[in-house]
Amino acid sequence: MEEAKIGLGFVMPAEGAIGSPPESLKWFERKKDEVVKALTSAYPHLTFRVHEIRSPEDVSSFLKEEADSVGYLLFVLNCIAGLVRPILFSGKPVIMIAETYGGSGEFLLDYPTALKEGMPVIGMIVRGVTDKAVIEKVKLLEVIHKLRNSKILFVVSSSEKALLEVEYPLSVDLYSYLKSVQAAFGITPILLDAREFVEKYYKKVSDAEARVIAERWIKQAKDNLEETSEIIKSAKLYLAMKRAVKDHQANAIALDCIVLYRSGLLDAWPCLGYMELWNDGVIPVCEADIASAVLLLTMKYLADRHGFISDPSPDNLRDEVIYYHCYAPLCPYGSSGRPLPYVITRAHLGVKRASIYVEMPVNETVTAVGLAIEERKLTVHTAEALSNEFSEHACATKLIGKTNTKALIKNWERRSGWHRVVVYGDWREPLRELASLLRLKFIEEDKEA
Repeated sequence: MEEAKIGLGFVMPAEGAIGSPPESLKWFERKKDEVVKALTSAYPHLTFRVHEIRSPEDVSSFLKEEADSVGYLLFVLNCIAGLVRPILFSGKPVIMIAETYGGSGEFLLDYPTALKEGMPVIGMIVRGVTDKAVIEKVKLLEVIHKLRNSKILFVVSSSEKALLEVEYPLSVDLYSYLKSVQAAFGITPILLDAREFVEKYYKKVSDAEARVIAERWIKQAKDNLEETSEIIKSAKLYLAMKRAVKDHQANAIALDCIVLYRSGLLDAWPCLGYMELWNDGVIPVCEADIASAVLLLTMKYLADRHGFISDPSPDNLRDEVIYYHCYAPLCPYGSSGRPLPYVITRAHLGVKRASIYVEMPVNETVTAVGLAIEERKLTVHTAEALSNEFSEHACATKLIGKTNTKALIKNWERRSGWHRVVVYGDWREPLRELASLLRLKFIEEDKEA
């Protein structure tokens, strides 16, 4: 992935609220040096192109020279010369930081207007322009850059592939979803016919090669309640997915598992393979869920957290939600985390094979995120993880959380579907800011209207 380029602008007309030359110029230079040093220290892998903005001509040069940047990071050190307005209304993602004494006037006059007009901007007024909370905002632009340079490999049936590629009368939503994701996030979708996947990748994996993986999974599991032959098939599918991702240079793979299994195109389930793919740096996506694929990538880039897709199922009497699915990552805190205990088991009353029950951490806050693609709505709620449930009905992994279930039901966005991506930690505010930069409507599902 190529380096992210960020336009770094310092708005500092010589005359203004902060004072006059020569002292103002000395003060600006000192502040600029402090900011550049803090940014390059925190993000040595990013390219910051520095601009001093003192006149309307400087504004035009900044916008022209930074046309290829992912977004703008704007430090307003002096006002009020009206220099920030063209930048805020450029349509590029803008993070605006105003120094309290020198930049408040410009911020108060133009920033609220840009927000009301729906511009992709976030901002704050601070005395400490190099404070940690300020420098951390740059992560949001890095996330946007990574999304724009990501690829998701969707393995689907021949008929689904046709519906996703061309807007037939019965495929309006399917056709538009992938295009809307590409338009909103810049992610490149790649479609692979399941028959081609099976012939080129799955059938090429030998039982002997897969058995080595399967035996390791069984050995590392806390318990195994599944037949070895079934686990070997899952291992073959894992190796096939890994090789397909490599050939297509993808960051994630989304296998339409239920449809492919029930239609007879595949004879294996991907859950164990999904568990392993995280170790390879590949993001797995259950049921070829397009929206959840975007969210899993987003949370990896934003927080280095391994999320999992879930079917949230409330219990109003207890004010709890069971977040269940047949797989969850073993390292929810990221690649360096210690793996969680897991059991290889069947699910859905024994019908679903080679599922995984993962003992998820409790007594922590989790964030559940959804996405209505066409409506450009990002939905968020948080819950307190209470316990795990191991039972034969529904999916294998069941994390129980406490949240406002009445509000959740009232605010549920139908077009975001049933799935929510669950991530450990409270990421409500960073997601709110990211939604602003991506021009997404932000909906808090657990808040009373």
